[in-house]
This record gives sequence, structure tokens and C-alpha cells, in this order.
Amino acid sequence: MKKTGYILGLLLCVLLMAGSVSAYDLFVWVNDNPLPIDDPVLGERLNSSSAVMQTLDQLEIEYDHDEALPDDLSQYDVIMVLLGFSCPD
Repeated sequence: MKKTGYILGLLLCVLLMAGSVSAYDLFVWVNDNPLPIDDPVLGERLNSSSAVMQTLDQLEIEYDHDEALPDDLSQYDVIMVLLGFSCPD
């Protein structure tokens, strides 16, 4: 769970350091599994897509999202592929 938070944090830091995030066209491909985790900060059970989109919303980063990939991805500068959480045995 901590590893996922670090990865999301690093990704958002890279976007923020690269300049104004609003200058990027961001697409979030919601292709994750429905496996939820307990978020200790928000006190909710979230899957990866809801966690990422809540973070983007709180940072006021505009983005498009869908469960299907658009026919033309060239209109986006950044594409986030959400594949869900993994729970190894």
C-alpha cells in the first residue's frame, strides 16, 4: 500500500516539476481491478482509479478518463494506465 502511494506521489511530483500541469492534456485509462484498499488518510476503501482521480481532483488537475481507450491518443500529452492493486499470496 505504501509503495503505491510513493509511486503516485512521484508521478505527480514529476508532472508538477515539469511546469504548469494545466498545460498538459491528461488521460486516465480506468482499466483496473475492483480490489479496494483501506486509505488511512481519507478513511475510505478505494480502488486504484478512485484513489488517483481523487488525488487529481484535489490538486485541481484537469483530465479525461474512461474505461475504453480513445481512438486517437495523440491529443494527450500524458496517459495514465491504472491496472489496480496486486495482493500476492
